[in-house]
Amino acid sequence: MRLLSRLWHSAKRPAVARRCFVIALTVGSLLSVINQWDALSGGHMPPVVWLRIAANYLVPFAVSNLGALASFDSERHGGG
Repeated sequence: MRLLSRLWHSAKRPAVARRCFVIALTVGSLLSVINQWDALSGGHMPPVVWLRIAANYLVPFAVSNLGALASFDSERHGGG
């Protein structure tokens, strides 16, 4: 639970939020096109496809936020 709280506080930093958003937008769009092209081009979009597309954006946002958090921790503890 502490990690989720730390991730939330990290994501509220404007510079981190912008960077995570750009990464999520880029990677999420690429993953959606690669993995859901049939549904996107065919026009048949069941709810599960929308959930998969949402995950394609949420996962890169979370991963980039974890990277930012790790970087802050490293700086705070004298690493890197």
